Amino acid sequence: MSGEFKYIVDPEKRYDGPEFDEYCISEGQYLPATRDRTPCITCPLFNLCQPGFEEQVRLIQIGENPSLTASCAFEGDSLSPENLLKDLTQEQRDFVISKIPNF
Repeated sequence: MSGEFKYIVDPEKRYDGPEFDEYCISEGQYLPATRDRTPCITCPLFNLCQPGFEEQVRLIQIGENPSLTASCAFEGDSLSPENLLKDLTQEQRDFVISKIPNF
């Protein structure tokens, strides 16, 4: 079932599956999955968030917790600002820094 969804994941359409919270960096808060996701399409982080959203939906489909961070362990300085930003484009870096002022 890796690429098949029984729920709508297209951001141009309303997600039609079980509700879960998804963290939005742009809004700085958790938002319901069933919200209008069309603003996500033009967000600089869309190419990162959309696969994350799809993974959360996959987890729900197999009856698992949709959290992408549950039971995660991070080593050393893997969560330092430098490491978190290293694979982002300049536009994405600027966007994240503008949304997380103390970053």
